[in-house]
Amino acid sequence: MAGGGRGGTGWSSLPADLLLAIFALLSSDADRVRFRAVCAAWATAAAAWCPRPWLVGSRTDRSGRGGGTVSSFWLFRPAGAGAALLRPFAATVPEGLDYLSSSRGYLALADPSVSPKAVVLVNPVTGRRVRLPPIGFFKRWLDVTTVVLSADPGGAAEWAAVAVGFPTTSLAYYSSAAGAWARLDFAAPGYAGVEHYSGRFYVAFGSRICALEADGDAPAVIPLERVDDDGADGSDDEPKLPGGSGRRVVETHLVECDGQLLLVSVHDDVVYSSDDDMGGLAVDEGGSKGGGDARAVEVHRVEWLWDGLVRLVRETDLGRNALFLGRNRAFALSAAEFPACRVNCVYLVDRQGHPDGVVRVLDLENPWACREETICPDDATGGSASSAGWARRGWFFPNY
Repeated sequence: MAGGGRGGTGWSSLPADLLLAIFALLSSDADRVRFRAVCAAWATAAAAWCPRPWLVGSRTDRSGRGGGTVSSFWLFRPAGAGAALLRPFAATVPEGLDYLSSSRGYLALADPSVSPKAVVLVNPVTGRRVRLPPIGFFKRWLDVTTVVLSADPGGAAEWAAVAVGFPTTSLAYYSSAAGAWARLDFAAPGYAGVEHYSGRFYVAFGSRICALEADGDAPAVIPLERVDDDGADGSDDEPKLPGGSGRRVVETHLVECDGQLLLVSVHDDVVYSSDDDMGGLAVDEGGSKGGGDARAVEVHRVEWLWDGLVRLVRETDLGRNALFLGRNRAFALSAAEFPACRVNCVYLVDRQGHPDGVVRVLDLENPWACREETICPDDATGGSASSAGWARRGWFFPNY
């Protein structure tokens, strides 16, 4: 690497745009990691490359067996094509482990044959592993849905994690300094969303938002008081759609997007009474390929007021961003940086555990434009596709 050219120039002095073009053509993550390790100039050039989001999941048969087989797909948009596709590829994931969720460039995995189960964090790009101790007070380990990290364990002096089960009977808080899990009581009858935002963990179920207070030896979940524009006190934890119609919330997510914290709710079997009811809703009525029940996604921005009060403000425009929702940590990406994404849309992983599971792409701007897509993962299993389902699926964004 020392020399090689006239005028004292060397490999480290190659133009950044040329280095980035070479980096984008590399066929494996291992080669990309080696590329970044060559020198500071190459690492800087590679940092400008925008990786594509993955869909990751563990496959199982109808009896619930067959765990530990992880499949992965790139989300990409072919040149000249309007629809995004999910292309299978072989990610570097340890064999025999089930996929749970993902956060900060790490997959949260567990060995289905070991009891009590413990989470191992794996960066499939760099190969780094971080083993976490078992969570002894979680009784329904097969239903663990989310493990959210505060920072990259490989680069932070101290970091924390929150684990969530389904249905939510408690949360688990892990501190790298303490090296142990602590129980956080948070009783809820369904799926809860978690996000680490502005230096703090937040958890939500329905329209209820809580802050996680981690100071001291006994972490606690503190409800935030909500103020509505109509003067209500925000005590309804499971709101229906506007107009009083439709089913209740079945999934809740907290997502950081452009520096804002969003509360995103997924509604099931939507019934609407007027066009006004649909403002700011992304809707799939189940008519696209793959069929299924109707879905609607509603987005609110969390507006921070005074004395710990918050207000939920309906959002209908995500700008150039797209939301990626699954029963794990959700995230937002900008289509300006990630061309495979459609602007102002929601990529919703649907039908967890079913062989005909799909990804629904819902349009927030105009639900009547029939722009929804249904992306069916094809993992090249051939004839076994009809008998193989997904025990868990979720979005993952790699960290190089």
